[in-house]
Amino acid sequence: MNFNHLHYFHVVAQEGTLARAAKRLNITQPTLSGQLKQLEEHFGHKLFDRASGALRLNANGRKAFEVTQEMFRLSSRLDDIFPGRDAEPRVRLEVGIATTVGRSFAVERFITLFKSQRILTRVRQGDHEYLFHELLATGLDLLITDSLPHRRKERGTDCRKLSSPEFVVAGGRKFVSSLKEPTIEGLHGQPFIHYTSHSAYRFEIDQYLRQKRVEPRVVAEADDVYVIRDAIAANIGAGVLPRGVIEESKNSRQFQVLATLERKFEIYALFSKRDPSEEVLTALEILAGAGGSGPC
Repeated sequence: MNFNHLHYFHVVAQEGTLARAAKRLNITQPTLSGQLKQLEEHFGHKLFDRASGALRLNANGRKAFEVTQEMFRLSSRLDDIFPGRDAEPRVRLEVGIATTVGRSFAVERFITLFKSQRILTRVRQGDHEYLFHELLATGLDLLITDSLPHRRKERGTDCRKLSSPEFVVAGGRKFVSSLKEPTIEGLHGQPFIHYTSHSAYRFEIDQYLRQKRVEPRVVAEADDVYVIRDAIAANIGAGVLPRGVIEESKNSRQFQVLATLERKFEIYALFSKRDPSEEVLTALEILAGAGGSGPC
């Protein structure tokens, strides 16, 4: 075992796949796979669970990752103590955004970190459950999501409630023009692209529609706001979206807003409650300053 073995393991744990890790390390996937195999043989234990191309830290891997995190954190401090290289080291901040949260919601709030010469903020989007597992496995520093995981505090995470985006009921202009009435009431019996039962939005939207005494015909379900936006743009039916997701579209004029939901949906920032880094605390302050936040 040598330093490279541990460095390669550390990067794979952060990236989650051999492909992404190999690209970051500028080596081939077979070389990286071989190095991981040697390290696992050295310890006599598997460090990852392998499924569908993804590598997830198992219990042994999480123990090893705790050590390598400290190793490379100290290594970074040595670079700070003995400057002189052409480029100063940058601290990585790994941020995951659930697909049910519009990218613009987080991007607007992380723009200050994007400009930082000291912090390299890396944002990736994915399924909430997968990203939460990454947070638990310390592959993520922050998770922006609309759902609070079950028994999150017992699992070592804390959260900050963030200001919520405004949600609207919208349809493509061609679709809306076909309605007898271009209002929320005009959607009764009409095609509707809904969120799945796994989404925190589903229950609230159903409650809203019941209050309006409107029962649209659900023709498709998705948890990705951009899938729903594209379906609406194709005039398949109406749906509920964050207003910002419509406004960031290149062809925002092809949408017509039928109503604004009175109730705002909560967005949360999840993080490890055990010794959060300075970068995580900085990011939380930026998120809080974007419109108010508080404890969950």
